[in-house]
Amino acid sequence: MTSRATGRPAAGECDARLASPMARWLGFETTERADVFRMRFAPHHIGNPFIRALHGGAVAALIEFAAEYAVTAAAGRARLVSSAVDYIRVTRDADVLARVDTVRIGRRLAFVDVWCWQDGEDVPVARGSCSLRIL
Repeated sequence: MTSRATGRPAAGECDARLASPMARWLGFETTERADVFRMRFAPHHIGNPFIRALHGGAVAALIEFAAEYAVTAAAGRARLVSSAVDYIRVTRDADVLARVDTVRIGRRLAFVDVWCWQDGEDVPVARGSCSLRIL
């Protein structure tokens, strides 16, 4: 639901994304920075129990969630059209942070890059490029 005056999402729409069952199960949350999101570590995120690495699907879900949330907050309701994820380093059993870089937001489409890290923003573990449709 968007505000007729601004075309921006109603305050509850972004909050509803955080309250979704998937967001709660994966531990998604916002941070003090508007463009940074966190996925809290949970044992069910483990994809490789021998090295305690996070499942790539959980990292990809964080990338897509962050992209949708950021574009919804900036331009109105948005839905993912496509995404491509590059896994750069092995993750470990710790929180993952994601920063959204907006490439372009047009009238109907938005393009963003999302960088994920654990130890420091200068040591990324994954990168995603997402295209979203603005509704």
